[in-house]
Amino acid sequence: MRNLIAGVTQFQNKTYPQMQPRFEELATGQSPDALFITCSDSRVVPELLTGSDPGELFVIRNAGNIVGTKDEADLGVAATIEYAVKVLKVPQIIVCGHARCGAMQGLLNPSAVESLPEVAKWVSLSAEALNDTSDDSDDDRLTQLIQANIRLQLRNLMTFPEVAEGVESGTLQLHGWLYDFVTGKVSVVSLGSSQFVEPVAQMA
Repeated sequence: MRNLIAGVTQFQNKTYPQMQPRFEELATGQSPDALFITCSDSRVVPELLTGSDPGELFVIRNAGNIVGTKDEADLGVAATIEYAVKVLKVPQIIVCGHARCGAMQGLLNPSAVESLPEVAKWVSLSAEALNDTSDDSDDDRLTQLIQANIRLQLRNLMTFPEVAEGVESGTLQLHGWLYDFVTGKVSVVSLGSSQFVEPVAQMA
């Protein structure tokens, strides 16, 4: 097993001194570029994926990058969205799903999570996304479901008054990303669109 304490020691002795001016700047406050909502999967590393430094991303992570509607949302998720939009005034929210997502596999195959009642309950919040899949091969349908779940969470974000107000006023943009950690590719979808496109550079 990787020695995490050794990693902390390396950070303190090497990385932190190199970035000390940035951390001192952040001591006075933060102004992140985005609220980044993604999966807890250890293969997804938001800062690595986006090339972001400390202070540039405000992050929510949970199984399946699930938001839920305003009435369904976990208190921690709802509070973080509220703070990001109303206090930090982030200019964009990104919902980032990923290839081979275990949470979406559980939603697609309920028998796989029968022994995990809390997981089953959580992923059921995305059950609506199943309606946007067809009975192709399991792999194809899983990819469809991952994409549909991203689109669903973008719609769910619009049930939060502060998010809807920001979008309608033009101060906030919503984007969906699909990250394939095997190839390193990212495709994007906008609110109200069904088509994922590449590359990220095309995103406004």
